[in-house]
Amino acid sequence: MPNARYRKISLGNSKIVLYGGSRVAGAAADLARNMTLYDGVKYAQILEAVYKQGKKDGAADAFEAVDERFEAAQRAIPHKNPGWPRKRK
Repeated sequence: MPNARYRKISLGNSKIVLYGGSRVAGAAADLARNMTLYDGVKYAQILEAVYKQGKKDGAADAFEAVDERFEAAQRAIPHKNPGWPRKRK
């Protein structure tokens, strides 16, 4: 399996540094060359929305996995007293 060749990609005068392969570098260069300020802001908003949604989806997947394991542990370990629950007045 060949080693991946990542390189540092600068995005103009931005403080953001991107690391990627030659395809990512080519795509970033195309975007930086052909993009107006208006298009850049729209693109940044889209990327921010995608990032936030991915973060939410990842968190939801993690909590679902924890809930599944927790329910399995509750079924495996008898943790409740036998019989009907006491009536509360």
